[in-house]
Amino acid sequence: PFRASMAPPSVSRQVAEIAAEPDRAAAYACLLHLQRACADDPSAAADLAAASPSALLPLLLRDAAEDDEAVAASALKCLGFALYHPVLVSTISGQLAQSVLATLVRLIMTTKMKAICNLAVWCISVQQLEASVVEDGVTPLLNAIVYALDNPFGSLSTTFEAVQATMKLASQYPKGMRDQSSIWVPPIYRRLLSADKPERDMSERCLIKVSSVILPPQSPLSKEVALDLEQKLLSSMLDMLNDPSKKIQAVKSWGWFISLLGASAASTRPLLNKMLKVPEQLFTDPDPQVQITTMVIWKNLVDAFFGPQVLENMDQGTVMSPIEPRAHASAQMKKIRLIMMPLCGVLSRSHNIALSSSCLSTWHYLLYKLGDLINHLSILEAAFGPVLKIIFSTRFDNQNKPLWSFCINLFHDFISVRARHLISPDDDVRVPLNQNLLSQTCAHLKALFDVHQIKWLPWDVTSFDFQLEILGSIVNPELLHNMTADMAVTVMDSTTQTFRLLLEGVQVQCNSKFADDNVMICITKVCKFVKKVFLDTVGKQKSNSSAVLVQFCLKFVKCTVEELDNSLLASGKYELCVDIERIKEIEYAKCSPKLSHPRIRPLAYMELVSPAVYLTALSLSIVAQFTGELSHGDAEQLASIICPPDLLENFHAVVPFLYMQIMRPVDSRLRIKWLVVWNKVSKRLNEQMISYLKAGCGASGHDVLCQFFCYPFFALVSSGSISAHWNAENRFEGYLNMTQDLEAELVIEVYRSFCTNSSYCSEPVYMVFLEHFFEYLINIVDENMSSIQANLKYCLENKSKNITILSVLGNVVIGLLENAQIFNYANKEREVTTNEDPAGCREPNLFLGSLKLANRFMKLSGLAFKENPAAQHQVTSR
Repeated sequence: PFRASMAPPSVSRQVAEIAAEPDRAAAYACLLHLQRACADDPSAAADLAAASPSALLPLLLRDAAEDDEAVAASALKCLGFALYHPVLVSTISGQLAQSVLATLVRLIMTTKMKAICNLAVWCISVQQLEASVVEDGVTPLLNAIVYALDNPFGSLSTTFEAVQATMKLASQYPKGMRDQSSIWVPPIYRRLLSADKPERDMSERCLIKVSSVILPPQSPLSKEVALDLEQKLLSSMLDMLNDPSKKIQAVKSWGWFISLLGASAASTRPLLNKMLKVPEQLFTDPDPQVQITTMVIWKNLVDAFFGPQVLENMDQGTVMSPIEPRAHASAQMKKIRLIMMPLCGVLSRSHNIALSSSCLSTWHYLLYKLGDLINHLSILEAAFGPVLKIIFSTRFDNQNKPLWSFCINLFHDFISVRARHLISPDDDVRVPLNQNLLSQTCAHLKALFDVHQIKWLPWDVTSFDFQLEILGSIVNPELLHNMTADMAVTVMDSTTQTFRLLLEGVQVQCNSKFADDNVMICITKVCKFVKKVFLDTVGKQKSNSSAVLVQFCLKFVKCTVEELDNSLLASGKYELCVDIERIKEIEYAKCSPKLSHPRIRPLAYMELVSPAVYLTALSLSIVAQFTGELSHGDAEQLASIICPPDLLENFHAVVPFLYMQIMRPVDSRLRIKWLVVWNKVSKRLNEQMISYLKAGCGASGHDVLCQFFCYPFFALVSSGSISAHWNAENRFEGYLNMTQDLEAELVIEVYRSFCTNSSYCSEPVYMVFLEHFFEYLINIVDENMSSIQANLKYCLENKSKNITILSVLGNVVIGLLENAQIFNYANKEREVTTNEDPAGCREPNLFLGSLKLANRFMKLSGLAFKENPAAQHQVTSR
């Protein structure tokens, strides 16, 4: 017949049967089976937990001490499960838990059986007892673990379990474990130098796991480490350097020892000097991987020197204060120099991008760990500046582009702190980094900007020289010379952006109270910086690189003009000496006896002028020193510098400079360069002419404008020399015609706009200006008639198709004849004059000036026909 299966016995009954079983090994085999069955059954686990404390735990503790290894081992396995399972361990009382730990400690210290020692340590590593229980018995537990680490059986498995137990206790009771770290850490770190790789790896994993507990180290542990190093460990490390396969392990061990020495590393100078022999050898190792590992480990020395306890006394300021804590900063200088020495050495000689990147990562970590201390000028010069200078002194190419990009963005971040503080003084608002360069930075370097944010504070004027020095190392003419065009543009854009941020910081300084002295210092240094970097190098380089420098310089000057208020640059309160050699040269240039120039006063060398005039003179001098072809873009940049809104003062410097160029021997190509500049400035000035005239520039303002617009007549009459290159190729006639056509085009374009600008011709103030201009023009022609005749004869003898001076003057006359508005104004002027004074005492200037100008043109045309009756001049025919 069918029999229904019987239900399994209850947990309590099974526990009772196990407790009564005389064969203890068999009993614990059943218990272990029961424990595993209950592991995933909460109800059964609860029943087992209810029976275990009273019925099983005392038996387990008794039998764990049995001499029968099988019984003792089975009992310890079951005990370990009970200590691990959260439901089972929760029912163990504090007193019983203490008995459990005491039994395990006694077993570890006294047993002669390796397996029993191993299992007893294992029980400690898996237990889930309350932290308070562990705290009460931590000292004997640690003694037992240390004993197990160096167990007399020489068992690696026992050592492994002891290491696991150590990590367990550190997570349960970190404070107590830290306080007693000098007891249990030494047996672990000593194994870093073991010949057995598994033992080394086990030791290192443990130290990594407990590093948050033991670091920074307490004094007893540091002393123990120092003693061990002196006695044996240091010599063992140095011996490992003789074996290439052990070098990386040696330097990793060195890093741990430095970390465990902590702040005391700096005070134990003799020991530190001996220890530094390890990385000293490895930084120059032929294996790049060894060098990279050493560079990574070098961060441990940074942590030891600049841990929290070193910097905790630093003032947490909101602005950079380089003077007050100077003593504290000075005390850190030796440490910084020690850390920086290998970084600079590796970067200077490394051609391995991975090694250099690792070096920059360690350097960035140093800057981060310095905290507020990095903002002091002496620290900036020792820790921040050297690496930037090394990177910026290397050629910017595809290989080291990531290094350049990282450093430029880091410098950008440092400079931007002023602008950041201006946007939001209370919040950490970051100015965006240069995305063009950031995208070219190595991924792990790029991540550093977010992982370790350096604590930059708003700088003051005392660090301004440092910032300009670094900026000057980026704008290195010798390096720009070897760059491709796209790389030069990348560097120019990023550097200009950083320079603009620097100027924003200067503007903040200028807006502060009682800042007059600092304003003068900053503006003077900016101007002198541009002069030193650019003017002193343009002309010393080949033409193509000089063109880049000219473009770069004009960008910098334009940034200065745009970012600093005109009220500052043109202020009479701030003056600079004109220390520009080019001004000194043209100051003593003799005027040609064949030309009668307007009475103009050139700038004098070392004369005091406003910053605006200084920058204008500087820009003109750089263009003058540049012997290559000036691009239209650069000419536009120069025009924007010369013609800021409502700043006519600049023209009192521009006009003499242009005329001084005529007074010196000028190649025809250079004359065209200055005519291009004049053309661009004239167009920009023409756009603002009414505002200039209405601003009340007065008679002197009219004079300087008239002198400026009359410049081409003097430039064209002074024929200059013809390029020897064209003479050598026997193409003189063609070159002359081409040159004259280009010169005429540049000038006529501006002069025609005078007469065809209908919106201006309705303004009386503009008509008054035209009267003065025509008067100037007529006087120039009259006073220089002999020179003009010589020029006509020169052109006709060389079979020029169009005589430039006639083309220019003729187009002015044509423009007047074609513009009805000018003659309507002249007629109204004539009627008003006649009605007011029938005797005609006052002559109508504009009307009479127009007639006189036409008369001078016809007179010159007649002279041209007289010299060569067969010649036909196009404008004269019209």
